[in-house]
Amino acid sequence: MTLAETVAAVLAEHGETMTLARASHTSIAVMGKRLIGTTEETGGSAEQQRFRVKIGTAELDASAWASKVPTTTDTLTVGGRVRAIVDVRPLGDGGAVALYELEVMG
Repeated sequence: MTLAETVAAVLAEHGETMTLARASHTSIAVMGKRLIGTTEETGGSAEQQRFRVKIGTAELDASAWASKVPTTTDTLTVGGRVRAIVDVRPLGDGGAVALYELEVMG
């Protein structure tokens, strides 16, 4: 089993379905795992959550998107709430990307 397949299996067992969206493209349902985050005040009574999410590469690879890499111009819907992606870190082994760690806010 490859590292990417192992990641997909772990996310399927312990993750939740999220939606990755890109302007002018069809959205992609991805499996992701939320990591512990923080809550930040944005002024007044508004608060925004900021946390990290790990997603695999399988759904991106299978998509029709020309670029198979999440970007900070994409959004991720987690728990019914649209979140801005503020950072993307590819993770893998031996130069092969097996998952992405996204920092999201919203």
